Amino acid sequence: MLDKNQQEDILKGLSDLGMSRKEAQVYISLLLSGEVGSSKIIKDTSLHGQYVYQSLERLESNGFVQHIIKRGRKKFSAKNPNMLTRLADEKKALAENLVAKLNEIMILPPEQHFEVFQGKEAYVAHEFDMLERAKDGCQLLIIAGTGDQFNQNMGERLKEYSALQIRKNIIVHYLGSEAQRSNMTQMHGSRKSFEIKYLPGLFTGYVNTNIWPDALGFNIYGEPVTRFTIWNPVVAGSYSQFFKTLWNLAKP
Repeated sequence: MLDKNQQEDILKGLSDLGMSRKEAQVYISLLLSGEVGSSKIIKDTSLHGQYVYQSLERLESNGFVQHIIKRGRKKFSAKNPNMLTRLADEKKALAENLVAKLNEIMILPPEQHFEVFQGKEAYVAHEFDMLERAKDGCQLLIIAGTGDQFNQNMGERLKEYSALQIRKNIIVHYLGSEAQRSNMTQMHGSRKSFEIKYLPGLFTGYVNTNIWPDALGFNIYGEPVTRFTIWNPVVAGSYSQFFKTLWNLAKP
């Protein structure tokens, strides 16, 4: 015989495998009683007859119970508990099949990660890395301001950077403030694939924003220079739409 705690543990285990609590009670009763009629099961489990009959039918259809006819009456018995291993294997196979189908239809959110680059050497290396990994012909959108110190930080490698940008046909749209207009020729000269517009009232101080198709970068031109990059095409796309709104308001 089972004590109350043992029976609860077994009931829970059978329930975890997919049996209803009533089915588990009937199955345990049969394991303990051997070959019996339904009336004995009803007495042992204290379940209503209807629940016992429904449980027996389901257990038998799943292969855990069998019956024979003796003197015109059904006698039920539990099959070997090793059948539970088959049930677990079937559920595992069903779950694996279902997971495969769900993975086919699931739309995963874009992966996002965040990186920080501090100091001139790390900043310059990251700018070149962004340019090298970008697809040919894509756009780089820049929201700048009076504190833009890109050229100063690039130093002697500015020409190399500009040559790589042109070779990859990457179009730069640069949105500056009116206060930059007079110095822009001195800052950027006549760079190819480099279009500038000015937005009255725009002031970003020592922070500018770089918008790539799949990443968003914030350059803080302090001491030392620091770059924050967020890799997420959805976020980058949202900022791109914001940039286009400002671009349409800006003046050549």
